[in-house]
Amino acid sequence: MQIQPSPTLRIAERIPRSVALAFLKGEPRENVFLISRILKSGMDNPRDPMHGIFLGVFDEHQSLRGLCFLGNRGTLVVSVDEPSVAELFAAAVFERGKPFTLAVGQDDGMRCFLNVYRKLGGPRPALDRRQPFYVIDPKSLAKGIEAIDMEQASLDSIDELTELACEMVCEDLKLAPNEIDRRKYRLRMTERIVDGRAYLCRDESGQPIFKCDLAVCGPEGALLEGVYTPKSWRGKGVATKAIATLCRDLFESETKVPFVVLHVDEKNKAARAVYEKVGFKQTNDFRLVLMPSA
Repeated sequence: MQIQPSPTLRIAERIPRSVALAFLKGEPRENVFLISRILKSGMDNPRDPMHGIFLGVFDEHQSLRGLCFLGNRGTLVVSVDEPSVAELFAAAVFERGKPFTLAVGQDDGMRCFLNVYRKLGGPRPALDRRQPFYVIDPKSLAKGIEAIDMEQASLDSIDELTELACEMVCEDLKLAPNEIDRRKYRLRMTERIVDGRAYLCRDESGQPIFKCDLAVCGPEGALLEGVYTPKSWRGKGVATKAIATLCRDLFESETKVPFVVLHVDEKNKAARAVYEKVGFKQTNDFRLVLMPSA
Protein backbone atom coordinates (compact mmCIF):
# COMPACT_ATOMS: atom_id res chain seq x y z
CA MET A 1 0.00 0.00 0.00
CA GLN A 2 1.52 3.31 -1.07
CA ILE A 3 1.29 5.98 1.60
CA GLN A 4 2.74 9.19 0.23
CA PRO A 5 3.61 9.40 -3.48
CA SER A 6 6.28 11.78 -4.72
CA PRO A 7 7.54 12.71 -8.19
CA THR A 8 10.76 10.80 -7.54
CA LEU A 9 10.31 8.86 -4.29
CA ARG A 10 7.46 6.85 -2.86
CA ILE A 11 6.85 5.08 0.44
CA ALA A 12 5.55 1.52 0.49
CA GLU A 13 4.77 -0.73 3.44
CA ARG A 14 5.08 -4.43 4.15
CA ILE A 15 8.54 -4.72 2.66
CA PRO A 16 9.52 -8.42 2.71
CA ARG A 17 11.93 -9.29 5.50
CA SER A 18 14.43 -10.84 3.05
CA VAL A 19 14.54 -7.65 0.96
CA ALA A 20 14.88 -5.46 4.04
CA LEU A 21 17.71 -7.43 5.63
CA ALA A 22 19.52 -7.65 2.30
CA PHE A 23 19.49 -3.84 2.17
CA LEU A 24 20.92 -3.63 5.67
CA LYS A 25 23.52 -6.32 5.12
CA GLY A 26 25.16 -4.21 2.42
CA GLU A 27 27.52 -2.95 5.17
CA PRO A 28 27.72 -5.85 7.65
CA ARG A 29 30.09 -4.22 10.14
CA GLU A 30 27.97 -1.12 10.47
CA ASN A 31 24.60 -2.84 10.32
CA VAL A 32 25.04 -5.77 12.68
CA PHE A 33 23.87 -3.30 15.34
CA LEU A 34 20.70 -2.34 13.45
CA ILE A 35 19.91 -5.93 12.49
CA SER A 36 20.25 -7.05 16.12
CA ARG A 37 17.82 -4.34 17.21
CA ILE A 38 15.32 -5.40 14.57
CA LEU A 39 15.50 -9.10 15.33
CA LYS A 40 15.11 -8.36 19.06
CA SER A 41 12.08 -6.15 18.51
CA GLY A 42 9.35 -8.51 17.40
CA MET A 43 10.05 -9.82 13.91
CA ASP A 44 9.40 -13.49 14.48
CA ASN A 45 5.65 -13.79 15.06
CA PRO A 46 3.71 -12.87 11.90
CA ARG A 47 0.43 -13.96 13.56
CA ASP A 48 0.77 -11.15 16.08
CA PRO A 49 -1.31 -8.14 14.93
CA MET A 50 1.35 -5.89 16.46
CA HIS A 51 4.11 -7.68 14.56
CA GLY A 52 6.84 -5.30 13.43
CA ILE A 53 6.80 -4.09 9.83
CA PHE A 54 9.14 -2.40 7.39
CA LEU A 55 8.37 0.76 5.47
CA GLY A 56 10.53 1.36 2.41
CA VAL A 57 11.37 4.34 0.20
CA PHE A 58 11.77 3.55 -3.50
CA ASP A 59 12.96 5.82 -6.30
CA GLU A 60 11.65 6.00 -9.86
CA HIS A 61 13.89 3.09 -10.84
CA GLN A 62 12.29 0.91 -8.12
CA SER A 63 15.54 0.94 -6.16
CA LEU A 64 15.21 0.72 -2.38
CA ARG A 65 16.65 3.91 -0.87
CA GLY A 66 15.76 3.53 2.78
CA LEU A 67 14.07 1.43 5.45
CA CYS A 68 12.10 2.23 8.58
CA PHE A 69 11.29 -0.61 10.94
CA LEU A 70 8.41 -0.27 13.40
CA GLY A 71 8.74 -3.00 16.02
CA ASN A 72 5.99 -4.38 18.19
CA ARG A 73 7.93 -3.51 21.36
CA GLY A 74 8.33 0.21 20.75
CA THR A 75 11.55 0.12 18.74
CA LEU A 76 12.04 2.20 15.60
CA VAL A 77 15.05 1.66 13.30
CA VAL A 78 15.92 3.89 10.35
CA SER A 79 18.51 3.10 7.66
CA VAL A 80 18.87 5.26 4.54
CA ASP A 81 21.37 5.85 1.77
CA GLU A 82 20.97 9.66 2.03
CA PRO A 83 19.91 11.64 5.13
CA SER A 84 17.01 13.42 3.39
CA VAL A 85 15.35 10.10 2.60
CA ALA A 86 14.66 9.66 6.33
CA GLU A 87 12.39 12.72 6.30
CA LEU A 88 9.80 10.81 4.27
CA PHE A 89 9.33 8.30 7.08
CA ALA A 90 8.46 10.94 9.69
CA ALA A 91 4.96 11.72 8.36
CA ALA A 92 4.18 8.04 7.81
CA VAL A 93 5.17 7.16 11.40
CA PHE A 94 3.36 10.17 12.86
CA GLU A 95 0.16 9.54 10.89
CA ARG A 96 0.07 5.96 12.05
CA GLY A 97 -0.08 7.14 15.65
CA LYS A 98 2.14 4.23 16.60
CA PRO A 99 4.35 5.46 19.45
CA PHE A 100 7.92 4.33 19.84
CA THR A 101 10.11 4.46 22.92
CA LEU A 102 13.52 3.74 21.38
CA ALA A 103 14.84 4.88 18.00
CA VAL A 104 18.21 4.15 16.41
CA GLY A 105 19.73 4.92 13.04
CA GLN A 106 22.60 6.66 11.29
CA ASP A 107 23.23 10.00 12.99
CA ASP A 108 22.49 12.30 10.04
CA GLY A 109 19.42 10.39 8.86
CA MET A 110 17.94 10.14 12.36
CA ARG A 111 18.40 13.87 12.91
CA CYS A 112 16.48 14.56 9.67
CA PHE A 113 13.73 12.18 10.78
CA LEU A 114 13.39 13.77 14.22
CA ASN A 115 13.37 17.32 12.83
CA VAL A 116 10.29 16.57 10.70
CA TYR A 117 8.67 14.36 13.34
CA ARG A 118 8.87 17.16 15.94
CA LYS A 119 7.44 19.73 13.50
CA LEU A 120 4.46 17.46 12.94
CA GLY A 121 3.74 17.41 16.67
CA GLY A 122 5.79 14.47 17.88
CA PRO A 123 7.05 14.61 21.50
CA ARG A 124 10.43 15.96 22.49
CA PRO A 125 12.90 13.10 23.11
CA ALA A 126 13.86 12.34 26.68
CA LEU A 127 17.35 11.49 25.40
CA ASP A 128 18.87 12.26 22.01
CA ARG A 129 22.58 11.69 21.53
CA ARG A 130 25.20 10.70 19.04
CA GLN A 131 26.80 7.29 19.49
CA PRO A 132 30.17 6.84 17.75
CA PHE A 133 30.37 3.34 16.29
CA TYR A 134 33.61 1.36 16.68
CA VAL A 135 34.96 -1.77 15.00
CA ILE A 136 37.88 -4.05 15.82
CA ASP A 137 39.19 -7.11 14.00
CA PRO A 138 42.15 -9.45 14.60
CA LYS A 139 44.52 -7.19 12.67
CA SER A 140 43.65 -4.03 14.59
CA LEU A 141 43.63 -5.64 18.07
CA ALA A 142 46.45 -4.04 20.04
CA LYS A 143 49.35 -6.29 20.94
CA GLY A 144 50.91 -6.57 24.37
CA ILE A 145 47.90 -5.80 26.57
CA GLU A 146 48.00 -8.00 29.65
CA ALA A 147 45.25 -10.61 29.88
CA ILE A 148 42.88 -10.77 32.84
CA ASP A 149 40.87 -13.65 34.28
CA MET A 150 37.39 -13.48 32.79
CA GLU A 151 34.51 -15.82 33.40
CA GLN A 152 31.45 -16.60 31.36
CA ALA A 153 28.71 -15.76 33.82
CA SER A 154 26.50 -18.42 35.36
CA LEU A 155 23.10 -18.05 36.99
CA ASP A 156 24.89 -17.97 40.35
CA SER A 157 26.01 -14.47 39.31
CA ILE A 158 22.56 -13.13 38.41
CA ASP A 159 22.19 -10.92 41.51
CA GLU A 160 25.63 -9.38 41.07
CA LEU A 161 25.15 -8.75 37.36
CA THR A 162 21.68 -7.29 37.86
CA GLU A 163 23.06 -4.87 40.43
CA LEU A 164 25.88 -3.79 38.09
CA ALA A 165 23.48 -3.45 35.16
CA CYS A 166 21.18 -1.20 37.18
CA GLU A 167 24.12 0.91 38.38
CA MET A 168 25.26 1.30 34.77
CA VAL A 169 21.83 2.40 33.52
CA CYS A 170 21.35 4.87 36.38
CA GLU A 171 24.74 6.44 35.68
CA ASP A 172 24.33 6.46 31.90
CA LEU A 173 20.81 7.91 31.83
CA LYS A 174 21.17 9.98 35.03
CA LEU A 175 18.32 8.17 36.78
CA ALA A 176 17.65 7.57 40.45
CA PRO A 177 17.71 3.89 41.54
CA ASN A 178 13.95 3.92 42.13
CA GLU A 179 13.32 5.08 38.54
CA ILE A 180 14.29 1.80 36.90
CA ASP A 181 12.52 -1.54 36.76
CA ARG A 182 15.03 -3.96 38.31
CA ARG A 183 12.92 -6.94 37.28
CA LYS A 184 13.39 -5.98 33.63
CA TYR A 185 17.17 -5.89 33.96
CA ARG A 186 17.23 -9.12 35.94
CA LEU A 187 15.27 -10.81 33.14
CA ARG A 188 17.58 -9.35 30.50
CA MET A 189 20.67 -10.54 32.34
CA THR A 190 19.12 -13.99 32.86
CA GLU A 191 18.54 -14.32 29.12
CA ARG A 192 22.11 -13.36 28.33
CA ILE A 193 23.56 -15.68 30.94
CA VAL A 194 21.48 -18.61 29.65
CA ASP A 195 22.62 -17.80 26.10
CA GLY A 196 26.26 -17.68 27.22
CA ARG A 197 26.64 -14.00 26.34
CA ALA A 198 27.41 -12.43 29.74
CA TYR A 199 30.95 -12.03 31.12
CA LEU A 200 32.56 -10.65 34.25
CA CYS A 201 35.89 -10.28 36.05
CA ARG A 202 36.47 -10.50 39.80
CA ASP A 203 39.06 -9.23 42.24
CA GLU A 204 41.00 -11.49 44.61
CA SER A 205 38.13 -11.46 47.11
CA GLY A 206 35.62 -12.57 44.49
CA GLN A 207 33.87 -9.21 44.05
CA PRO A 208 32.90 -8.31 40.47
CA ILE A 209 35.05 -5.52 39.01
CA PHE A 210 33.90 -5.57 35.37
CA LYS A 211 30.93 -6.78 33.32
CA CYS A 212 29.97 -6.87 29.66
CA ASP A 213 27.44 -8.58 27.41
CA LEU A 214 27.33 -9.72 23.82
CA ALA A 215 24.07 -8.78 22.12
CA VAL A 216 25.23 -10.72 19.04
CA CYS A 217 28.00 -13.29 18.72
CA GLY A 218 28.67 -15.52 15.74
CA PRO A 219 30.20 -15.73 12.28
CA GLU A 220 28.29 -12.56 11.35
CA GLY A 221 30.23 -10.60 14.00
CA ALA A 222 29.87 -9.71 17.66
CA LEU A 223 28.15 -6.68 19.20
CA LEU A 224 29.53 -5.67 22.61
CA GLU A 225 27.13 -3.96 25.03
CA GLY A 226 26.64 -3.40 28.75
CA VAL A 227 30.31 -2.59 29.42
CA TYR A 228 30.64 -1.41 33.01
CA THR A 229 33.38 -0.99 35.59
CA PRO A 230 32.42 0.04 39.16
CA LYS A 231 33.74 3.51 39.99
CA SER A 232 36.20 2.24 42.60
CA TRP A 233 38.00 0.21 39.92
CA ARG A 234 38.21 2.81 37.18
CA GLY A 235 41.54 4.18 36.06
CA LYS A 236 43.34 0.95 36.99
CA GLY A 237 43.41 -0.65 33.55
CA VAL A 238 40.72 -3.22 34.34
CA ALA A 239 38.46 -2.37 31.39
CA THR A 240 41.37 -2.23 28.94
CA LYS A 241 42.59 -5.68 29.97
CA ALA A 242 39.09 -7.15 30.08
CA ILE A 243 37.98 -5.91 26.66
CA ALA A 244 41.26 -6.91 25.03
CA THR A 245 41.01 -10.38 26.63
CA LEU A 246 37.42 -10.87 25.47
CA CYS A 247 38.15 -9.74 21.90
CA ARG A 248 41.21 -11.99 21.73
CA ASP A 249 39.18 -14.96 22.97
CA LEU A 250 36.39 -14.28 20.46
CA PHE A 251 38.80 -14.07 17.53
CA GLU A 252 40.46 -17.34 18.57
CA SER A 253 37.22 -19.20 19.31
CA GLU A 254 35.70 -21.97 17.21
CA THR A 255 32.92 -19.55 16.23
CA LYS A 256 35.50 -17.57 14.22
CA VAL A 257 34.09 -14.15 15.06
CA PRO A 258 35.42 -11.89 12.26
CA PHE A 259 35.01 -8.57 14.09
CA VAL A 260 33.58 -6.96 17.22
CA VAL A 261 31.56 -3.73 17.15
CA LEU A 262 30.19 -1.39 19.80
CA HIS A 263 28.64 2.05 20.15
CA VAL A 264 29.24 4.54 22.95
CA ASP A 265 28.05 7.96 24.09
CA GLU A 266 30.25 10.51 22.31
CA LYS A 267 30.72 12.40 25.60
CA ASN A 268 32.11 9.36 27.41
CA LYS A 269 35.73 10.21 26.69
CA ALA A 270 37.13 7.75 29.23
CA ALA A 271 35.35 4.79 27.63
CA ARG A 272 36.31 5.89 24.13
CA ALA A 273 39.95 6.15 25.19
CA VAL A 274 39.83 2.57 26.50
CA TYR A 275 38.31 1.24 23.28
CA GLU A 276 40.83 3.06 21.13
CA LYS A 277 43.72 1.78 23.27
CA VAL A 278 42.49 -1.78 22.67
CA GLY A 279 42.42 -1.11 18.92
CA PHE A 280 38.82 -0.18 18.10
CA LYS A 281 38.46 2.22 15.17
CA GLN A 282 35.55 4.63 14.77
CA THR A 283 33.79 3.99 11.45
CA ASN A 284 30.40 5.67 11.73
CA ASP A 285 28.03 7.64 13.95
CA PHE A 286 24.65 6.36 15.05
CA ARG A 287 22.01 8.23 16.99
CA LEU A 288 20.21 6.86 20.03
CA VAL A 289 16.83 8.40 20.92
CA LEU A 290 14.64 7.61 23.92
CA MET A 291 11.11 8.96 23.98
CA PRO A 292 9.27 9.88 27.20
CA SER A 293 6.96 7.29 28.69
CA ALA A 294 3.35 7.61 27.52
